[in-house]
Amino acid sequence: MFAKRSTAIARLHAALADPARRERSVVLALAAYVAVWTAYGTIAKSSQGLHDDMIELLDWSQHLALGYKHPPFAAWLVRLWFSAFPIAGWSYYLLAALMPAIALWIAWRLSADYLDTEKRIFGVALLTLVPFYNFHALKFNVNTVLLPLWAATTWWFLRSYATRSALYAALAGLGAACAMLGKYWSVFLIAGLVVAALVDRRRAAYFRSPAPWITIAVGLVAIAPHLVWLVQNNFESFSYAVGVHSEKPVVETVRAAVEYLAGSAAYVAVPVIIALVAGRANRAALADMIWPEDDDRRLAALAFWTPLLLPVAAALASGTDITSLWSMSAWTLLPVVLLSPPALTISVTDTRRLLAFAVAFPLTMLAASPLILWWIASR
Repeated sequence: MFAKRSTAIARLHAALADPARRERSVVLALAAYVAVWTAYGTIAKSSQGLHDDMIELLDWSQHLALGYKHPPFAAWLVRLWFSAFPIAGWSYYLLAALMPAIALWIAWRLSADYLDTEKRIFGVALLTLVPFYNFHALKFNVNTVLLPLWAATTWWFLRSYATRSALYAALAGLGAACAMLGKYWSVFLIAGLVVAALVDRRRAAYFRSPAPWITIAVGLVAIAPHLVWLVQNNFESFSYAVGVHSEKPVVETVRAAVEYLAGSAAYVAVPVIIALVAGRANRAALADMIWPEDDDRRLAALAFWTPLLLPVAAALASGTDITSLWSMSAWTLLPVVLLSPPALTISVTDTRRLLAFAVAFPLTMLAASPLILWWIASR
């Protein structure tokens, strides 16, 4: 049995490493990922009913508008989805599972600009061990929908910055607008990418090109209808956000900021430790992860760190509270940051071991889903 499993993992690794087969193989592997987590959610959560957030979005989707308590993108997506699928638990969990799968595919494509094939495989497998890409994503809400939107916007921005391509610039603007229409938390993504562009040593060439202005123009056009709705409805969405997260005492704000950082680190602790151990990272490699030497990798690192850390500064300045769950969409570049230092090497054996674990984990959860259902129902 063990030999058969080893052979299956070796075949999967070979398919993902083969230039002629890897793109199709990644899509097939992610389709299986979606199927397993959809089945897990359908079984394990069947006694709970749909989460309140999912029911709320379903209700909003029946009355399309340019804004609700939250921006409208998630409700629009739910409306589109259920125009093709029946309204049922399994189909809702299928939609939810697609969000991290699309984000993982984008992470795979994005990492091609920074990582060799072995590290790309290793990196995507690492992300599947982050709870945001499975357990948390199954509760479809405005945080879940940001997973692919932040990933796509980051990818398109980095491509736009490197190539000055009008197409990627326009896509970056569209992605940024859609992310804001998903949740206003996306202002930290946009601000973070702006900071990354301004800090980069090639900023003069970038801002002299049409690329940033195309991005801004497309983004403004795409979000303009929602901005008009906000004005016409007395900034209802903003009022809700301010009311829920209004100014808190300094002690509470500081505690929430610390918990945000600690909780965010805890969510990715397992993949980070695996990467550091497998890559035999030393002090120089760690420093290169935080502040890389070459421009392209440094820009990617800035695009990773700034959207993740800016919320802390904003919360402390405004006296509001934040939670680590909101970092859910900020991890697309984690494999690039962890694995791109040249001094860090990943062997075929390391990759196959991680692939074996990444495959076994969701299958084990699926096998355990009836027991989880029973445990939840008996509480």
